[in-house]
Amino acid sequence: MKQRYDELQSEAWSLPDGKQKVTVLEEAVRIADLYMSKEEAYHARMTYSEAALVSGFEERFIVSFAWCLSQFEKQPDLFDSHQIIWHYKWLVGIIWRFPQFGAAQIEDIFDDFKRKCLQYGHSLRPYYSKIHLYALAGGHAELAQTYYEQWKKAPYDEMSDCRACEQNLIGYFHLASGRYKRGLQTLKPILSGKMFCRSIPQNTYSHALMPLLETDQQEEAAKLARKSSRMLKGPGYLEEYGRLISYYSATDLSKAAKLLESTAEYVLSNKTDWNRFQYLIGARAFYSLWNEKKRRRKLVVHNSFTSEWVDAESERLARAFDARNGNGYCQGQLAQKVNQVWNRRTH
Repeated sequence: MKQRYDELQSEAWSLPDGKQKVTVLEEAVRIADLYMSKEEAYHARMTYSEAALVSGFEERFIVSFAWCLSQFEKQPDLFDSHQIIWHYKWLVGIIWRFPQFGAAQIEDIFDDFKRKCLQYGHSLRPYYSKIHLYALAGGHAELAQTYYEQWKKAPYDEMSDCRACEQNLIGYFHLASGRYKRGLQTLKPILSGKMFCRSIPQNTYSHALMPLLETDQQEEAAKLARKSSRMLKGPGYLEEYGRLISYYSATDLSKAAKLLESTAEYVLSNKTDWNRFQYLIGARAFYSLWNEKKRRRKLVVHNSFTSEWVDAESERLARAFDARNGNGYCQGQLAQKVNQVWNRRTH
């Protein structure tokens, strides 16, 4: 069976990120569990975890990582601490995206991540980076500001995100806080192509679109929207698709319709509620405009993906996150984002 395991690993290596790759690696994990050592099963899952994460199956990553973390804690000398903590950094970046994880549970996970960073001699820079995003997404602006300042002060080390990713996060922090000009200025090295990495600028362009419109930079927004449309491929970019749909809803409804038709299926199969919520904000803004007038063309989407379903599901998710976060931030954001698109449409 070792030969079959090696064949599956080789096949996965040649596949693009996506469902097929994840399925192949799942089979490799099954073989490792049944016929190989615990150490080999661990490494099989670590490979599978990364593929699941970048392919948009964050819920599968969480399950796989939990198994690996348990094995690491039982025999820490047997496995690489750097690798498990790097994966742990990914976990704290996504765990809050599922409202079924309560605030106390998430806090415990962040605390454990912090302890492990210190235990193995790493800076707390990744801890503060991830927890400030959690606070920001939950509408806790003052807490997000505090963690942001601690993040900027913490030493940079090998566990930190790359410089392009950090620049992107800094820009996003200012944009999400309503400081559009400062955020756009921070993102300038990325938007101009001087800073990039595996995930940047794919994760950057869509953040800048509505702020560019709000600061009367329509031509720059249109240019970035075209670039973003070409770069985003597959189900791993739900948030980015949602922001792009919002932008096109405000500027070119026919393009928004085509983008929605080509991506709506990803929402129906995705399990990460925060990503789904961000997409549905854009879809809700689109439908509010699309339904304004009776149109001859019927949207080519799954028959369950109706404007009524989008409204109900986006509201359900907003309530779920607000219940966990103890405020009404997400419900407010849902209304605010839709109004922003309407205002730009009539601007």
